[in-house]
Amino acid sequence: MNPTRLGIALTAAVLAATALSGCTKVSEIRDVASNAAEQVVASGTEQLVNTVSGDLFTAEGIDAAYSALSAEVGATPMQVVEVTIVAGSLTVQAIDPSAPTELNQWSYTAGAVGPLRPVDYGDDVEALNENLFSVDEVATNAIAAAADGAVAASAIEGGEVQSLIIKRNMPFDTSVTMFINVEGERSSKQVRADVSGQITDVV
Repeated sequence: MNPTRLGIALTAAVLAATALSGCTKVSEIRDVASNAAEQVVASGTEQLVNTVSGDLFTAEGIDAAYSALSAEVGATPMQVVEVTIVAGSLTVQAIDPSAPTELNQWSYTAGAVGPLRPVDYGDDVEALNENLFSVDEVATNAIAAAADGAVAASAIEGGEVQSLIIKRNMPFDTSVTMFINVEGERSSKQVRADVSGQITDVV
């Protein structure tokens, strides 16, 4: 399996809590993340989830999630292939530091870390290593800044950030990139940012 196929497989395996189970491509992840966020709002639990988890699009919320996740993963900083944030949930795909060829998925939701889910990456260790990065390569305040700036950059009236994914920009280059999905009532766009939180592209 080459790095491109690994990236697709890993993206397909991302779960934002249980709502993202079964997704097979980024567009589906974006759609399901949007639906999950809408359900939280519609059910009136958005405030409760944010109170318990913290707002996971802020540096403080991400710091709290990383701290809890790091304790379960057993590494600070965690070595990951992907970080996914949706309202009330932050998910990482991280290697086990005691078994670096084992990739597991962990989710922080409602202030707690759920059980690990093994990730099948086809045993392509070379591709796994090429996709790995340390979570401290992207400062949490840079993540928050990118999320804050994404709505204005998208120029979507009434737009809101539905999900934010951090991973290497494979197969185009090896840079760690943030992909922020913004949706409004009638349109959606993906905003991209570098590790400093600077917006680099809108598609």
